[in-house]
Amino acid sequence: MAHRPPFPVGWFAVATVGEVPVGALVPLAAFGRDLAVGRAPGGRALVTDSVCPHLGADLAAGGRIDDGQVTCPLHEWCFSHDGVCVSSAGEPLPEAISLRVWPTKVVDGTVLAFNGRDGEVPAAGPPEFATGGDRKDRVEPRDGHPEDVVVDLLLAAGAADGVADGDRWSATTGDGATVVVHGPGTVEHRPVDGTVSVVYVTPVDGFVVLVRSSGLLPLPLDGAGDLSGFRDWYRRFDRSSAPRPRPVRPGRRRRAEGP
Repeated sequence: MAHRPPFPVGWFAVATVGEVPVGALVPLAAFGRDLAVGRAPGGRALVTDSVCPHLGADLAAGGRIDDGQVTCPLHEWCFSHDGVCVSSAGEPLPEAISLRVWPTKVVDGTVLAFNGRDGEVPAAGPPEFATGGDRKDRVEPRDGHPEDVVVDLLLAAGAADGVADGDRWSATTGDGATVVVHGPGTVEHRPVDGTVSVVYVTPVDGFVVLVRSSGLLPLPLDGAGDLSGFRDWYRRFDRSSAPRPRPVRPGRRRRAEGP
């Protein structure tokens, strides 16, 4: 099989809101990077590089977030939610220093971040869902590429033949359920009873994919089948300029795999 970039471009789930503290930044491993995630008191979630661009302090080790800015724990430099340096602890404001911030949005209690080129603005937001009920996601790490994991999920659901429509791919299963893949990392399952379950597939480090399920779609250990048409469609997201795969630090892997 031809080389596939390990970090497709698109929206990916990185946490639930219950896993992200208010007012503080904590470690997050995703897209082959050490990141930081937190929530402002007003409810906005934010995903940033974990390394402060000033002198390299770890923002996920004591960094703070409020409704206007992120504050580094080492020298108290502050960055807006857009990554612009707004305070440099009494020093002249630098023109060339900024904090990388990933576009982030909360949907149905899930924090999603857009993985793309630095500064890339997504053409559209993530898909909106209302799964209802008590959110108790099942989270499990899987070895492999996100494309292969999504194929496993489709085969398990019986969604072998589908139709592509832009960044969506949809199919109807033998029991009448509808399965829709939104972008590279979201699988929606709607059985005939009208309920909704969602599975999110997020690349962690180029070797491990984190699978987060809100409900009913089964998570097989292995899949078998072709789905070549789906794979051709999925390659539309393989334009990432992310770094080469590398294992994240052990502490980051542990947090990425959930409690």
